[in-house]
Amino acid sequence: MIELSLDQARSVAVTAQGLHTTSRPLPAGDVLGRLGGIQLDTISVVRRSHELVQLARGVPVAEAQQLISESDPPKLFEYWAHAASLIPLSLWPLFAFRRRSYAVKGWTGPTIDPAAVSHVRSVVAERGPVTITDLGGAKGSGWERSSANKWALEWLLAIGELACIHRRGWQRVYQSAEAVIPDDLIHAEPDESECLRSLTRLALQALGVATADDVADYFRLPPRKVTACLTALEEAEPVKVEGWEQPAWASRAALNPPQLDHEACTPLSPFDSLIWHRPRMRRLFGVEYLLEAYKPAAARECGYFGMPVLVGSSIVGRIAVRVSKGIAVVEGHQLVDGQDRAHLNRALAVICQWAQALKTPTLHFPPHVGASA
Repeated sequence: MIELSLDQARSVAVTAQGLHTTSRPLPAGDVLGRLGGIQLDTISVVRRSHELVQLARGVPVAEAQQLISESDPPKLFEYWAHAASLIPLSLWPLFAFRRRSYAVKGWTGPTIDPAAVSHVRSVVAERGPVTITDLGGAKGSGWERSSANKWALEWLLAIGELACIHRRGWQRVYQSAEAVIPDDLIHAEPDESECLRSLTRLALQALGVATADDVADYFRLPPRKVTACLTALEEAEPVKVEGWEQPAWASRAALNPPQLDHEACTPLSPFDSLIWHRPRMRRLFGVEYLLEAYKPAAARECGYFGMPVLVGSSIVGRIAVRVSKGIAVVEGHQLVDGQDRAHLNRALAVICQWAQALKTPTLHFPPHVGASA
């Protein structure tokens, strides 16, 4: 069995994700394909999370902003992968097992009003693409926003009758799946085993090296079935990683990673696929940062939107920045013991560049924060 040191495992993981290689950055259109999915989130105190994921991999700001814009032909669809995600359109058939499961077993979401479903169907059939605003909007605020029509739209999206291939501003645009998904994709109905096998392969390729639990979490697949898939996959090489108690696998293609840029410094969205599974973050990088946006301000250790800072193949700390009216304000930071605070200054400079925010020549951090991870 191949044995990997922790440093080697980090290099494999970081470069498999398209981060910090000395080769040219991935073209904008290739980042989504490389990752297989980019998680969505509404927090936008620096930039929207799906933009930050692209920016971390060298995509220019203007191109990153266009990912969820309308394109012809369409390039992606929104669906439940690792939470709500942007997914390459070519992967539509591989989520057939999930659409069928919703249709047969239902979901754990709000109760669906059959009358609202019928109404939504008729409106889409008559008008074509719609947003929730077109159907009367939703009442409430934040996560509590709700309406019968909203959940009817989400239900029809879950079972594949509707599709979202772009957004209008912040809102999903719902369309008939048959109208926007190419025939060869919408009529492909692989069975569950084929879907799971293919998604397991894609997840391992994107992670580079991982446990079965890591792979299962990537697209939220059943862990036991993923273990069986990994055991049978020709591309999956069993490996032993220094310090890991669980069995691990590596993508054979990732075992000879491109040269790593050890000087590169990149702030990461907390929803970046390199670190979105916290147990793996702890095993790989020795830190386990929690998103604190939903904690009371006084209970936060770092800040509302703490962005881990990747230097080479190590996470050296994190920094919470809020950009308002073109001014970047540091709410807090944490630095791993023994790491240089200059890394946080470099990360802050990158954040300001991405957010097109002003910064002073010398950046000072609040003295009351800065705890070790």
